[in-house]
Amino acid sequence: MLLKVDPKTQVAERIHGEKLQSFNITERDLQNILFRTLDRLLYDEELLLIMQSRNWQEEPDLMALDKDGRLYIFELKAWESRSVNILQVLRYGQMYGSSKYEELNGFFTKFDDTGRSLKEAHRDVFGVSIEEDKFNADQVFIVMTNGLDYRTRQAIQYWRSRNLDVRPWVYRVYQTNGDEMLLEISPFAVSDNPFEDITGQGYYILNTDYRSAPKHHEDMLTNRKAAAYGWLWKHKIERLVKGDIVFLYQSGAGIVAVGKASGVLEKRAHGDPPVPEDEYSMSLRAFTLLDSPLPAAEIKEVTGVDYRFMSTMFALDAENGKKLYTYIFHSKVKK
Repeated sequence: MLLKVDPKTQVAERIHGEKLQSFNITERDLQNILFRTLDRLLYDEELLLIMQSRNWQEEPDLMALDKDGRLYIFELKAWESRSVNILQVLRYGQMYGSSKYEELNGFFTKFDDTGRSLKEAHRDVFGVSIEEDKFNADQVFIVMTNGLDYRTRQAIQYWRSRNLDVRPWVYRVYQTNGDEMLLEISPFAVSDNPFEDITGQGYYILNTDYRSAPKHHEDMLTNRKAAAYGWLWKHKIERLVKGDIVFLYQSGAGIVAVGKASGVLEKRAHGDPPVPEDEYSMSLRAFTLLDSPLPAAEIKEVTGVDYRFMSTMFALDAENGKKLYTYIFHSKVKK
């Protein structure tokens, strides 16, 4: 996440990422940039790089070993919103997951020009000696993807839930005032929120807190507003700007109403005893109650995305937000 901060007001504004095509940069261009800066991205004390892909060869972009001999297989062809990223890295796992020490040593000696064997280099880097049968006893799959590519990130999350050690390596690109490109690359992570980068596209799902506080739910529907409560959650309402579409979601039922944010943030006392400014809210214009709730399974059917409705409020990308909004007025609201 990149923030622009005004030192005078101390107000932080999130800068939203772009796609590569915004800069006329191709995926191959990005791959070349990454290869030139690998020494800054992969730290010797964490991983020992043993090979880098060659042109016209069906090989992983990178393979590396950690201290315990686990093989890390990297897919860096950063195609945006294409499931081939994961399928390709899994194919490499099928091809190289059974490789014995001799084969890995062959890769390394072609890649490294020091004349060392793989065992010697591994000992030099990590300060430990391991037996040959410990090399590649397990694999870790690393898939690079744009932060905006929530589909790939969500697919990675799915495969992790199936006990496959696949991790996202998220990059983000930003445009400066001088039309230069800033490239941010986070370390490849074990956990990930696939939807963290799609805020600010104009569509949000807000949980009405029906299960824990039914009165909050009724207040939002009766007074046609989006609201959140308590210091941990109320600031989410500050994300909304005039014209944003807000879907009100009732736990256990589905989307029950939709409206457009007024852009005017209101702060009220809340609780017993009342806590000043503990409720942040924004009125919703063009407010519409659905004739019947739109359940989670149907939301997934419309958008193709298996959203999780645990958080107070989360963003939808513009494409799926429009799909959902159109579907509701065609199927869930009487004309």
